[in-house]
Amino acid sequence: MNNILFKDFDSVSEAQWKQNIQMDLKGADYNETLITATREGINIKPFYHRESAPEIHIPNRSSKTNDWYISQRVYAGNALAANKKALDILKRGGEGIIFTIPHKDIDPAVLLKNLPKAVIQLHPQFFDLDYIQSIYKITPHAYVHIDIIHQLVNDGNWFKNKDQDHKNLDAFIKDFDGYFSNITINTTTYQQAGATITQELAYFTAHLNEYLNHLNDVGHLSAFKESNDAEVHTQRSRSVKAKKRINIDTAIGSNYFFEIAKYRAYRILTKTLGDVYGIDLDCYITASPSLRNKSLMDYNVNLLRTTTECMSAILGGADTLCNIPYDTFFNKENEFGDRIARNQLIILKEEAYLNQIGNAADGSYYVDTITKQLVEKGLEIFKDIEKAGGMVQSLFEGTIQRKIKESAQQEQQDFNDGKRVLVGANKYPNAALPLQKEYEILPFVKMNPRKTLVQPVITRRLTEELEKSEMKKL
Repeated sequence: MNNILFKDFDSVSEAQWKQNIQMDLKGADYNETLITATREGINIKPFYHRESAPEIHIPNRSSKTNDWYISQRVYAGNALAANKKALDILKRGGEGIIFTIPHKDIDPAVLLKNLPKAVIQLHPQFFDLDYIQSIYKITPHAYVHIDIIHQLVNDGNWFKNKDQDHKNLDAFIKDFDGYFSNITINTTTYQQAGATITQELAYFTAHLNEYLNHLNDVGHLSAFKESNDAEVHTQRSRSVKAKKRINIDTAIGSNYFFEIAKYRAYRILTKTLGDVYGIDLDCYITASPSLRNKSLMDYNVNLLRTTTECMSAILGGADTLCNIPYDTFFNKENEFGDRIARNQLIILKEEAYLNQIGNAADGSYYVDTITKQLVEKGLEIFKDIEKAGGMVQSLFEGTIQRKIKESAQQEQQDFNDGKRVLVGANKYPNAALPLQKEYEILPFVKMNPRKTLVQPVITRRLTEELEKSEMKKL
């Protein structure tokens, strides 16, 4: 078909395109006029051509289909109430539940009663093997997400201590079959604290390498090399033999095309690192919109932000999408916010048919190019981290925290100067929707001084200082 349509047209080389552009510029400098620098250290060109486009292979979604799951996060502070809410979500278009379990007094039998077995993620905020065993007896096909390094990053301390946490992790991987226990890498804190995409990908790779290196040393890496006899049942595919995989919990930023490339890069980096250890690593990516760019000012715009962010993660190949309500950081959980967030994803699936296409960005010279560049730059930072002793060592030395802080400060300065635009906040403010003196939830960072092993990485929204200064005028 292409030959028929274009046989009467001469092909235009990349050099010819650039020459024509330079002629149209009439003396203006090509680089200064048309090349756009980014925080990631990647320069965006005005056009991309197949002559210089890389050939890259993006591993498929874990489901090996075009489809993705609509999930919703439920805080399980009360087992009975959380169970009731989860059942209601699944009746109203949700396809999965992500339970955040705050403490081990939550009864898993009550929490998981009558819930389907293949669509439940459990995120305990503690690490207790006996509790996890009680979950396994009830629903061995759930997915338990435990990330001891994220605990260190986010809290500044291990769950118990380094040795005990790693010992528990060994048992967690070794003693439970299939996808119930995997390596989980949570990169949400990096992104929401202000890391660039290249930093996020590099810290993910270093984070993952810490686990693979440790499991290799203790002899448990074999769990990722061969299928075992457990079977995982999904709603959309026949039973398949299970092996371990990498769970990646992520936050979606606002840079649409770069975020598409980021999710593709996650899969490439996972496979690349697996190849180093001689294993064929598969990853399962859960994506939720970031709070970094959400604002109290003209807060309804947050709905638009979360929609485009979810689209970029879908097109980038995320497996599960968990949207956030537009008011999640300043209002208590409410039916309206939850329903609208869920319906945004249902519309993208059922009305926009974004579950009918796979690897939608394939063949885009632009997206392929920045995917390759993100991988390369992420690996460069990763190698520097490894030379310095690895991810955990760099956290104890404060290197990771310092790099993220520098990046966050630059982004904050760009926002303050109007270079980083957030509609309704530093551009086109909505006078008809003023700030309030008080909110149901404190929408700002609340510091909790305490003794920690390392400096925690602090997440912060870009608009916080602006909001505080405007609220003082009320």
